Amino acid sequence: MKSNKEEISKLMISDSLVPDIFLVRYAQELSRNALLLYLWINMTGKKDSFDEKDIKKFRILTEEEIAPALAELMAASLITRNDKTYSFDDIKSREVGEYIEAVKARGNAPELSVVMSDEKEMKILSDSISSTFYLGAMPFIFYRLIDKCLYEYKFDGRVCYKLFEEGYDRSIHRSLPQMENMARSWYEKGYTDIKSLEKQLEINKRIKSIIKLTGSLLRKRLTGMDIERVTSWVEDLDATEELVNLAIRSNEFRSTITLKNVGDTLAKWHDHGVKTAEEASKFEEEEHKENKRKSVRRNNKSGSAWRTGEEAGIAESKKPAPVQEKPSEDKKPKEEKPVLPEEDPNIPDDILNMFGDSDEDD
Repeated sequence: MKSNKEEISKLMISDSLVPDIFLVRYAQELSRNALLLYLWINMTGKKDSFDEKDIKKFRILTEEEIAPALAELMAASLITRNDKTYSFDDIKSREVGEYIEAVKARGNAPELSVVMSDEKEMKILSDSISSTFYLGAMPFIFYRLIDKCLYEYKFDGRVCYKLFEEGYDRSIHRSLPQMENMARSWYEKGYTDIKSLEKQLEINKRIKSIIKLTGSLLRKRLTGMDIERVTSWVEDLDATEELVNLAIRSNEFRSTITLKNVGDTLAKWHDHGVKTAEEASKFEEEEHKENKRKSVRRNNKSGSAWRTGEEAGIAESKKPAPVQEKPSEDKKPKEEKPVLPEEDPNIPDDILNMFGDSDEDD
């Protein structure tokens, strides 16, 4: 009897009041206050009816924090409001109900018999995913995701396995919403067989290397949101390691470089058709020159006391030719003195004597 009590005690301790579906579908998306409130209410057993007074007694949240936390839980469809009281939604029952409805909906599908003939291979696939990425304890909700990938999205078995492998590498394999988003993205892009997935796998390889590069250059550990942003650089902007490296370098003038700064630079290059690091360098150089020209034009328009001549828009004036003055009477050239006869050596002396001596007085 004692051993039975011990076994019952062990069972009660090991059994969790929190369903695994809450952990994988909801918990990772909730704020600290909403998560704390949900766990405390769940622990007290007041799941069927509780109000704000019960929450205040816990003293785990301030009065200002209670209302937003309750609103968040209602938005996530985890609790329901009944006048002034609240109650937990049965998320396990709801999940099972949705699963049954999904099975019924595909019950008349013509391809179901083909898929069901491979039931053994599907079990091998599910067990392999569980043991590899969930230590053999994969939550039930992910079995539903496998079913959706195989039945609804028509994924090849290898593609389905790669989906969980990629989720594990991105550290999102325990977040159902993020895994569902990735599966939907693959489906919408047509990556349903292993051949069409090869391009995506190459992109994933590039994403990993850029994540490592970005974390190293920015000296930070990239989180889930950061990884999603880097992924969009590759998938939406076709970014390469060289372009990301140059985009980070081109933002070094900032005191702090953010992923948004880098993304904006990559988006600008993408919009202008820049595809290589060489083209990006030329683009940045031309943009720098154009900005410098615009700055000069703005300065010229604003005016400056230090500018003169052509710089100030004033043409250089030509000096008029000097006006020649008419000679005045006083400045007339002197007439030449007539040559006196005595100065002419060819005149005979007798003729000169007729005029007398030039030194004598008249």
